[in-house]
Amino acid sequence: MRELRATNLLGRSRQAILVVAMLVFAVAALLSGTDRQSREFPNSPSFVGWPYDTGAARAQAVLAFVRRGPAAAIGYARRAVASDPISAQAVSTLGQAQLYSNHTAEAHEAFRVSGQLGWRDAMTQIYWLDQALQDENYKVAAERLDALLRQGLTDENRDRFLAAVAASDAGRRALAERLKLAPPWARTMVTTVSDLPADQVLQRVDLMRRIGRGVWDCAASEGITQRLISLDLISEAQSVWNLNCETRGALVYDGGFDHIDTLRKSSAFDWQLSNSGDAEITIVGDHDRRSLALEVTGTISLPIVQQMVVLRPGRYKITWRTPDTTPPQARALQVSLACSADLSKALVGQPVAGKVDAWRVEFSIDDQCKIRQLIFWLAPHAPIRLDDVDLSLAR
Repeated sequence: MRELRATNLLGRSRQAILVVAMLVFAVAALLSGTDRQSREFPNSPSFVGWPYDTGAARAQAVLAFVRRGPAAAIGYARRAVASDPISAQAVSTLGQAQLYSNHTAEAHEAFRVSGQLGWRDAMTQIYWLDQALQDENYKVAAERLDALLRQGLTDENRDRFLAAVAASDAGRRALAERLKLAPPWARTMVTTVSDLPADQVLQRVDLMRRIGRGVWDCAASEGITQRLISLDLISEAQSVWNLNCETRGALVYDGGFDHIDTLRKSSAFDWQLSNSGDAEITIVGDHDRRSLALEVTGTISLPIVQQMVVLRPGRYKITWRTPDTTPPQARALQVSLACSADLSKALVGQPVAGKVDAWRVEFSIDDQCKIRQLIFWLAPHAPIRLDDVDLSLAR
């Protein structure tokens, strides 16, 4: 009987120990869960004062910083560091609180430590970017900016930091070396420019020229080209387009229509296709040998295909081919090279001697406008094929 009672007592003791252990584990799990949650949501419930409270302490530091000022955040930030001394984010939080409390020496030491714990903490990179700019060490500034932009900053912050480094020739030279490695932020640097002022757009144009071909394709260049046109920086727009769009020095882009896409909205110096319901436009052939099949089904001539061109005053020759098209039908096509869309200034092509289905016109132009419109006008009910458009100085 005594042995049975002892056994029962031992069993109950073990159950009690197990229950206590499970409760301790549950509390620890709860604390850990709320601590992790507080890293993303500082206002969520969390507990400071247990050994692994770095997330909660950081969250309290952030709230104290916002509500009561940076000095009030220092104590919580120190607690976060004590809980997790190898967390770059915890050390950075302390550095930020000290920096804005004018404890510059302590902040410098904190950011020195957080800088050795990894590159993913944004505030650490911002601090050392600013230090590098103050020291005019643009190589380090470009490296810090690269690390910062790889974290996907908002457009406003990205533009501000880019402008700070790119403001000087030395800064742009250092940035160009980073951009040659084609970092993930290179594309957004030239595509999200619609609201940038002219000076910042020109900084990026200079970066593109320094690097040359290979980092941006034609599609990526459309945004900055269009922005330059809207700022009336026409020569710069054309230089960017020519740099990345395989113009091969030609005055007209994609004369063989090899890159045209009827499903994509055209922009910049690409071919613009008529969106009229009376215009029928079809790409004929494969990628290496394509032409356009054109027809106007309405009752008036339409500007069916056009492109912006930038030309100096002089006399120019435009040539094109109309494969699989009879001469009477081919003469239904007229060409203008004017400052605006004006059918009265269009000319009918003259046959090119010795060549089949080849036509030409010549225009003398002045300096009346920076951009001219090269427009092909087509008369109604005269289906034609258009290919091999070329624009050159007349000899």
